[in-house]
Amino acid sequence: MKMLIILSITGLLAHSIVAQITPDNAVLAAFQSHPATRAASLGVLARQYAEKSARNLPNPELNVESPTGEFYAVGVLQSFEFPTVYTRQKQVAKAETALSQAGQRVTENDLRLAVRLLYLNAQAAAYLYQRAVERDSLYQAVAATAARQFSAGEIDFLQKTLAENEAGKIHQEKLAADYQSTALRRQLSALTGIADLGALLPLAPDTTGLNPAPAPEANPAVLYEQSAAQVAARQIKLAKSRVLPHFSLGYLNQGARRTSIDYRFRASVGIPLWAGQYQAGVKAATVEEQVALAQAEAQSQSVAIESIRIQSEVFTALSQVRYHEAEALPRSRSLIATAVRMREAGQVDYISFLRTLDEAYAIQRDYAWQVQALNAALYRLLHLAGR
Repeated sequence: MKMLIILSITGLLAHSIVAQITPDNAVLAAFQSHPATRAASLGVLARQYAEKSARNLPNPELNVESPTGEFYAVGVLQSFEFPTVYTRQKQVAKAETALSQAGQRVTENDLRLAVRLLYLNAQAAAYLYQRAVERDSLYQAVAATAARQFSAGEIDFLQKTLAENEAGKIHQEKLAADYQSTALRRQLSALTGIADLGALLPLAPDTTGLNPAPAPEANPAVLYEQSAAQVAARQIKLAKSRVLPHFSLGYLNQGARRTSIDYRFRASVGIPLWAGQYQAGVKAATVEEQVALAQAEAQSQSVAIESIRIQSEVFTALSQVRYHEAEALPRSRSLIATAVRMREAGQVDYISFLRTLDEAYAIQRDYAWQVQALNAALYRLLHLAGR
């Protein structure tokens, strides 16, 4: 019998663990179902296909002519750029693929932050709803007691009305907290593609991101701008290679029918005589590289400044959370228990009693907000680090 009970309890615990979704699971589900990640993946795939067409040889020309007016001759003509051009085009295509992959990482990093923050908001809303349920239960009991005491002539109409009014207000707050929690769960479900979320982890401080400040070079947005600069650098080399001659090779009999095979071939060289237009292309590509490098530097500076700001938020919120856990929350529970005991003993009126309860529950709300602020700041630090 004892073994049966143990197995039943173990099964229930295992079921609760399986049914519980973690932030990491929510992130993975969003990666698999969100349209933005699909679009980013398809963008990378498109660039990989584009690499195969980077050489981009022009189609050969097949023609039929009668050069002498006596017979028709079949000819073929193939034009091509200087070989360096095709090498540089391939390099540009690979750099654009790398840029697309960097953009994919930016998309995933932004989505990861969005899921984590939404999960955190849902956790905080669930915590506040549970506190609202406890508070509503207590206030309803207080209102019922006040009504009985008024009927017995133990308190006046003002205290009875005040207790009932506070109970009604707290009940509405509980309903609002329920709506808020449900709405956030629905948003999280839509973002992750998980129809049945199950239980969320309880709200608690997450110190995962409490490590040295992330280096700006690790930020996906900075890496994206650096990849854009690499594309611009490849574009400069490609623009320079277009200054080189291009060629054409062909076959066509332009003489008599019995003309020797050796004299039926043709070749031509395209001379880049109008150098000005090619130089303008090189200068434009050079300026584009300078723009990309400046944007990468600006993004890196922005990440460094944002990191300093968020670290300040982290330490402020962490100090508040530690204070609440060490002092404020125990004091809040003590205030509630003492106030209830004194009210039942008739040692305090309803005005002071309800004011004390309001202050005690305000501490619990403040704790939830501080934990939410701490975790949100830590998630933003992880976002800056691309993790």
